[in-house]
Amino acid sequence: MMAPLAILRRDAPMPLPAGLSAEPCGALLLVRAPDMPGHRVTFGKGRRAVLQRAGHRQAQLESLLPLGPVLAIQAGSRLTRGDLSPSQAELAEWCDRLAGRIQFQLTAAWDGHAPRPPAPASAALKSWMEERLSHLARDSIELPLGGGDTLVNRILLIDSSDADRLDTLLAEIDARCPDRLRLRLVGPSPAVSFALASLHRVSGTDVCAAAAALGLALPTPPTGAALAALAPLLPERRRQALMQGCSTEHSRLLARVCALTLPSGPVDDVPILAVRREGCAAPVGPRSLPGPSAAPRHQGTGR
Repeated sequence: MMAPLAILRRDAPMPLPAGLSAEPCGALLLVRAPDMPGHRVTFGKGRRAVLQRAGHRQAQLESLLPLGPVLAIQAGSRLTRGDLSPSQAELAEWCDRLAGRIQFQLTAAWDGHAPRPPAPASAALKSWMEERLSHLARDSIELPLGGGDTLVNRILLIDSSDADRLDTLLAEIDARCPDRLRLRLVGPSPAVSFALASLHRVSGTDVCAAAAALGLALPTPPTGAALAALAPLLPERRRQALMQGCSTEHSRLLARVCALTLPSGPVDDVPILAVRREGCAAPVGPRSLPGPSAAPRHQGTGR
C-alpha cells in the first residue's frame, strides 16, 4: 500500500528514489511511499515495531533531500492530491521557506567517566556553544536536557551550504574540552521538526455553524463563492466577538477556510492542511520560519 510521504515542488529533479511515486498537483508533487507492513505486532514488541517504522519513514524522507525543498507529511495522513489544491498558495510558500535548508539534532554532554569542570566553567562553555550556534542556525528548537550531564540539546535548522561550518564548529567545541565531552549529531534530514503537514476535514455543516455564530449567513451546503464573499467581513466580526468576550474559534475556522482556493460551487467538506512545529500546540504558517535573507535566530514560532 502506498501512503503519502511528502510534498515537493513539481520541478523537482527526477527520477524519484526507487520505490517512491509522485502525483502532480498544480505546482506541487504529492510523493507516496510503500507503507511498511506491521500494523499487527506481537505483545512486547510494539515499541520496537514503532521505532522500526519511524526509522524506515525517516530514511525515505532523507532520500528526497537531493530533490529540493521537502515538506514532510505526518505518518498516517490519508490525503489525495485533490486535498492539496485548496492550499496551493500556502504550500508553495512553505516550499520557498524550506528551500536549501536542512535540520540536525545536536547533543553535547559531559562524559560521565571524565572529570567535570566547576559549575562556572561549565556554564561558560554552555553559553559559548549556544552563542556560536546562534550565528549558524537559521532557527532552532530547544529540547529537554534530560540530565545534569547535558549542556546542549537542540534541533538546528541550517542552510545546506553551511554543513561544513557546522562540522568546523563541532571540531572547535571538541577541542575546548578534549576527551571530556560527548557530542552527538543526527542528520541531515528534511526540516520535519519545523514543518510537518497533516490533514483534517471540516464539514460544510460546521462551516455554516461557525458563520451563523458570527451572525453571517451561508447556503447549505456552503459554496466557495459564498465563502469568498464572506472573507472581507471576518476582521470586523472577529473584533466584535473579542469585545463581547466570545470565543474566537469560529472566526479562526472561517478565516482558515476563506483563505483556501475552493471551487465556486457547493462544498460538502473542506480539506484543511495544518503544518505543525515541534513544541507548538497550534499549527504554524510559513512565516514561522525566517525568510531566505533573514538573519539567523534561536527559535521562532510566529505565524
